Amino acid sequence: MILSNTMAQNEQIKDESAISFNGLLDRFARIEEDPTSKPATASPTKSSLPRTPSDSLNSSEKSTSPSMSSQYFSAPSKVTKKRKVPRRYAPPALYAHLAPVPDCLAPNLICIFVGLNPGVMTSQKQHMFANPTNLFWPLLFESGCVARKLTCVDDRRLPMDWSLGITNLISRTTAEQSELSKDEMVRSAGELESKLRRLRPNAVCIVGKGIWEAIYRFKAGKSLNQEQFKFGWQDIDELQFAAQLGDSPRVFVVPSTSGRVAAYSRSMKRELWKDLGQYIKTIRDTHQINL
Repeated sequence: MILSNTMAQNEQIKDESAISFNGLLDRFARIEEDPTSKPATASPTKSSLPRTPSDSLNSSEKSTSPSMSSQYFSAPSKVTKKRKVPRRYAPPALYAHLAPVPDCLAPNLICIFVGLNPGVMTSQKQHMFANPTNLFWPLLFESGCVARKLTCVDDRRLPMDWSLGITNLISRTTAEQSELSKDEMVRSAGELESKLRRLRPNAVCIVGKGIWEAIYRFKAGKSLNQEQFKFGWQDIDELQFAAQLGDSPRVFVVPSTSGRVAAYSRSMKRELWKDLGQYIKTIRDTHQINL
């Protein structure tokens, strides 16, 4: 009897253990299948992420701190080129160590070219229009005034070889035109007129508008009317400039050929000079000058 009871109790314990173990497995399976039963995973906060250099800036610093693109890809700033300030009047003593440049002249030439005054390089080389940036010699050839290319070292042969001459309004040397005074230029116009009257050329080419303005003021006693002025041949019958027995040489005005003067294009100057070149060639053919 006791043995049977003991066996019955053991069977009951086995059944309860099985039920309990199977129940736990079943509950565990249901939990795994239910997504809502998973514990929520906390998303990383900003404070938990690694800090970068930009995170250390406060809001005001971020607003004023340049971005990567502005640092490395911004457009280059425009460089403003400073305008060169013209030099002031220079007394003759300042360039007295530079020798004057001799004129290239002769009587009865077809045309005499009148420059303003010798520059420093012209004085140093002792030849007219010696600065390589000056367009005088290239334009002399391109216009047909001469039949072959010349340089400043050919200046003294111009009267003999081409019936052309060169002189200046003012004989003293300066580095820039601004170092001459307007009164000095007007006074020198009288000396130039006496020289041209004595040499009696057919025409005079004024190389620079400022030179013609000084001559006009000397002859007319007033300023040149800028609205009526034009480059090329001038109507100067009333001026009687360099007149000899009532006959004045023709006057042709061109812009300065100096490399410092960039107001007029090379092509404009070339076309203007061609008018003078045609006149010179016509005079040569008319008088059958053998050059």
